[in-house]
Amino acid sequence: MINEGLYKSKIEEHNNFPIDGVRYYDLNPLYKNPHFRSILVDDCLETIKDGISTEIFPSFDYIAVVESRGFILGSILADKLDRGLVLLRSKPGRLPGDTSKVTHTLEYGDAQMECQKGFGKTLIFDDVLATGGTAKGAIECLTNGGYNPVGAFFPVELDYLKPELPIPYASIIQYGEK
Repeated sequence: MINEGLYKSKIEEHNNFPIDGVRYYDLNPLYKNPHFRSILVDDCLETIKDGISTEIFPSFDYIAVVESRGFILGSILADKLDRGLVLLRSKPGRLPGDTSKVTHTLEYGDAQMECQKGFGKTLIFDDVLATGGTAKGAIECLTNGGYNPVGAFFPVELDYLKPELPIPYASIIQYGEK
């Protein structure tokens, strides 16, 4: 059973970061502690497996991880689920070969995303779903790169920002009010 209260007691909130008016949810305290990180990984795995078994998420070949915080748990999850890993880089020119590049809008500005081209079904993974701008950028980048994004997973969702995505998604920790 997911203990949302435990997670919320460890996640640190920072007002006006990275710019005025934004509330930043810092999962680093969970990552620093092996016990809490392990519990979080297990809860993410359980939710993703439940999503596959109930067909919320179609089966997928890869977890597409968003730089940089999505790399942390997403890599662990790909390993435990025996899936490949697709890197979605936020800095230009960091991936060799044929790549797909897009610009997208964040809660606090514009950004870029890039992935190496390929094919297969992907589950997008990032740490926090806020407005959905990064996730939509990931969908566009992956699609342009030849992949088929079939779902997305985020440990944390900021419900009060009312994110909307064109693919199924799930989260385990929701923040309903700012």
